Amino acid sequence: MQINFTNIFPSYELIDCGNGKKLERFGNIVLIRPEITASNKPHLTYKDWKDMANAEFIETSKNSGYWNIFKDFEKPWYIEYKDEQIYIKACLNLTQSKHIGIFPEQVLNWNFIKSISKNYQNIKFLNLFGYTGLTSVAAAPFSKTITHIDSIKKVVDWTKLNAKNSGFDNIRAICEDAPKFVEREIKRKNKYNAVILDPPPIGVGANNEKWILNKMLDKLLKNISILLEEKSFVIMNSYSHSLSENAINTMIEENFPNHKTTLNEKIFGLSKYGNTIDHGIFIHLES
Repeated sequence: MQINFTNIFPSYELIDCGNGKKLERFGNIVLIRPEITASNKPHLTYKDWKDMANAEFIETSKNSGYWNIFKDFEKPWYIEYKDEQIYIKACLNLTQSKHIGIFPEQVLNWNFIKSISKNYQNIKFLNLFGYTGLTSVAAAPFSKTITHIDSIKKVVDWTKLNAKNSGFDNIRAICEDAPKFVEREIKRKNKYNAVILDPPPIGVGANNEKWILNKMLDKLLKNISILLEEKSFVIMNSYSHSLSENAINTMIEENFPNHKTTLNEKIFGLSKYGNTIDHGIFIHLES
């Protein structure tokens, strides 16, 4: 499925992409960042890109690099997403990786939460690998408490800032290893109406626990199924190329036999000029 996200998230725009890079607008700030899936030819020239951009991230290794600033701007900066029920004020900043605090394609999940929440009252959410908490903020109007888990203290603090700036105090942001937290919740006999997860291909937990998606996802999904109330839903994203779509589908079918799949599709972001980048697989399950 190809989506121009600006149509549903005006503060964001994929302007152009290609040759392993993408040109994006976040509010009034334009950035050039690496994008492995941008294998096509860009519509504009690199000079055009530099003339438009405030900064470009230069990778020096797989997970680090530096920013070339072309036009200075205030950091951090803020963008908003709002509709009749959801309000998010997102704090964005340049980091030592290419990431800036937001995955704008997650707006698809925000809209799904809004839609399905009509069937629930005071949903109990668990958001695993929750990053800077924007999906937790999107869920906040529909819940008394959202439990937000990430293993990096800096992004947990970032989550708390995003929640405060957006006007919510019902997000419990915890710095902990996601699989370990789920195991503890099973022992505590806690249950959830909704689980959101966005697992990385590899990662390190709060106490140096190792996370390897293709070896550990199946067990995590099994444990998540134990935490779910009979009436519940699951939101999952997978950006990894280390697991095939068939392998993920098999895990979903085996671990959530009582849930129907309402979305299981690879999503492509469509630029202003018609070229695309791959946003991975979006999965929505409902019981």
